[in-house]
Amino acid sequence: MDNDKFKKWGEGFSSMLPKSALEVKVDIQKNLRVLVKEAIQKMDLVEKSEVEALKAEIKHLKSTLDDIRSKVEK
Repeated sequence: MDNDKFKKWGEGFSSMLPKSALEVKVDIQKNLRVLVKEAIQKMDLVEKSEVEALKAEIKHLKSTLDDIRSKVEK
């Protein structure tokens, strides 16, 4: 995820704070960014490009397996 999304999330959360808390807004945004990044890292997510590459590899392997099966049946 890019830093812009973390910045927007942090700004969104901090905008919900009362005006008296605005002095610590920057610190809160930094802490929220760190917490969100840590949570995402713990999820052990993969990028969509990795999933697409694996799908292509599986498709290729299925095709190869089908070819081998047809040769064996002959």
